[in-house]
Amino acid sequence: MVKVVRIGSRLDLAGAAVGLAAVAVSLTPSLLPRPAWGQGLVSGLAFGVGYGVGVLAWRGIARLSRGRLPEAAEARAWIVALIGLAGAAVLMPFAVDWQNSVREAVGMPDTDGFDWMVAALAFAAGSWLAFAIGRGVAAGYRRLWALISPRIPGRASRPRLARLGGGAATVVAMLAVFSVGLSVLSWLLTLASEHANRQYDPEYIQPTSALRSGSPDSLVPWDQIGQAGVKIVAGGPTADEIELVTGVPAQEPIRVYVGVDVPGTFEEKAQLAVQELERTGAADRSVLMIAGTTGSGWLDPAAIDGFEYLHAGDTAIVSLQYGATGSPVSALLTPDLSQDGTTALVDAVTSWWNELPADGRPQLVVYGLSLGSFGIQSAYADIADLRASTQGAVLAGTPSFTPVWSAAQDARDAGSPYPLPVLDDGLEVRWADAWGGLETLTGPWEPTRVAYLQHGNDPIVWIGPRVIWSKPAWLQDGQRSAQVSEDMVWIPVVTAFQGVIDLILSTAVPEDAGHKYGNLAVDGLHQVTGDAGLSDEAVERVRFVIEQYDTFSPVSN
Repeated sequence: MVKVVRIGSRLDLAGAAVGLAAVAVSLTPSLLPRPAWGQGLVSGLAFGVGYGVGVLAWRGIARLSRGRLPEAAEARAWIVALIGLAGAAVLMPFAVDWQNSVREAVGMPDTDGFDWMVAALAFAAGSWLAFAIGRGVAAGYRRLWALISPRIPGRASRPRLARLGGGAATVVAMLAVFSVGLSVLSWLLTLASEHANRQYDPEYIQPTSALRSGSPDSLVPWDQIGQAGVKIVAGGPTADEIELVTGVPAQEPIRVYVGVDVPGTFEEKAQLAVQELERTGAADRSVLMIAGTTGSGWLDPAAIDGFEYLHAGDTAIVSLQYGATGSPVSALLTPDLSQDGTTALVDAVTSWWNELPADGRPQLVVYGLSLGSFGIQSAYADIADLRASTQGAVLAGTPSFTPVWSAAQDARDAGSPYPLPVLDDGLEVRWADAWGGLETLTGPWEPTRVAYLQHGNDPIVWIGPRVIWSKPAWLQDGQRSAQVSEDMVWIPVVTAFQGVIDLILSTAVPEDAGHKYGNLAVDGLHQVTGDAGLSDEAVERVRFVIEQYDTFSPVSN
């Protein structure tokens, strides 16, 4: 079998040429600007992958030529390196201009260039990783071929068919090994995440208020709240802090949280959350929020704190932790947990709320960010069901694979842009990408309001599998958001790859860009749920306080 990569004193010219072309493509603008290490790593990976593709492509062409072309287009390594350096020198001015166009779109100042040392080291690391993976896959294929091919019948009588069957069987075996490996990886990540979930930040101490889960009066033991949960039940503004900001009398907010370590099924945990609501007196509050968590059980403190400020603490928030792994891992390996856990919570709390006296029960609203938004929407069949079951919803940074969101996007009024649709003139559902955006439509907005918050450059909202082979609606003529660089174009496969990298770096941007929604969520919650009779000045003070928050981390949450 042919090695994918050969590293030594000689390098493959065809591989290097394709690798350099891949580097050029990796430098093209995407949704978000990148730090030097990020761009270097991406370009290194691109070079390694391109090199392997180039080597394989040349070997295939050489075999088809039946000896008219050499099997390897090799040259001395220093010659290939000089060609690469020359190519890089040509590309760099374009790369800087492209990055500046992206930085301008998100409100960041221009850069004169990259930190070359950091970028070079990251490029080397990315190239090494790509080569290592390629060599590992090739070695695995050869070993499986050596095990399988001798056992394929007909090797002597029908050699071509036997080779084809052996190759197919080897590929199937590799896929099976990959599947098993993915399952083992998921198990290991879950174990590691569960261990980390039990390591509490000493900054957050057990609450003494009976209005918090995890307190001595709570039905949920402190040691079963979890790392993300303790930051919720032991955090947030007090009544005194709320009064100081708003200037109106305030109550101590209620926060109910059931951690993943609580024994039982999701349905049993959801019933425990309902018992906590009853214990804390949540039925007597003005507003009750069902909050869908991210993969690790995290809630954006800017959003939930802002909600409590707006309503002077006359609130109750209830959440259920369905897992402990971060959202990227959870979305990829265990997406059903978000659906099942959040749906169980929504069903249990809604049933309890429906049994309360209609003229005295709290306003019921739902909120979710990212995978939390996906989980919340999984509990409803469509927008009509969502509106019929609640009294408002704020859904931020909704992932592209969310069916309810996709249906609402596709049903938009003719002529309205895909990144910020208009549906039925904004009568029931509205979209916004900036503070005040929900008020741009002048027509009526029904009391049961649904607000979608989505930045035009948020890769979690816009990047999905279809971007691999199809130009997305958000890059079509007349549909592009002002938050997306004018230089960004759709390139098959490449745009999806660029988007995946942007997913990792989705918060390495200023507030109100990428996957950051804390500030905007407060405006959405204000428009959907109202406030406790605050003055305009008080609302501005709340906004100022929340604008100081910067807490979102896609890796840990």
